[in-house]
Amino acid sequence: MQNYAPQQQYAPPQHHLPHPHFLYSLCTGRKKALCIGVNYRGEPHELHGCINDAKSMRKFLIRYHGYKSEDIVLLTDDSPDYRKQPTRKNMIAAMQWLVQSAHCHDSLFFHYSGHGGQTKDYDGDEIDGMDEVIFPLDFKQKGHIVDDDLYKIMVRPLPAGCRLTVRVCLHVS
Repeated sequence: MQNYAPQQQYAPPQHHLPHPHFLYSLCTGRKKALCIGVNYRGEPHELHGCINDAKSMRKFLIRYHGYKSEDIVLLTDDSPDYRKQPTRKNMIAAMQWLVQSAHCHDSLFFHYSGHGGQTKDYDGDEIDGMDEVIFPLDFKQKGHIVDDDLYKIMVRPLPAGCRLTVRVCLHVS
């Protein structure tokens, strides 16, 4: 997917900017993560392994990167709790939770494994004329989530010096 990470190749000298827009994160603050795995169980284009991807990523973040279990939201379509299923509403709420109260030097992590694709770009911000999309469990009823919305929800609100790492495993059909 495009347009998710702030440009990190060049940071102008701070004396040229009254309020710098970019600051490298020291990653010494709070760690929060959102891991989403959608297999679309029982659907014609059912996937296998996406739930496992999300659960494995959660374990990896806890075991090797110091994330706390209580600071990771896991949304999978095998969850018996409707609030922990990857519906469009739950995914957007969890993305908002991820960036809520973010501070300089926090480390945020977003993982998505599920169907993805492209749709016509209606705002003219894509060179190829196509926006990338991810598909929540209830996309047939509620629609997909466009990359522009992911940017507005998870990137735009971040303060300078807050790191957001995004890992997306798309299965395009």
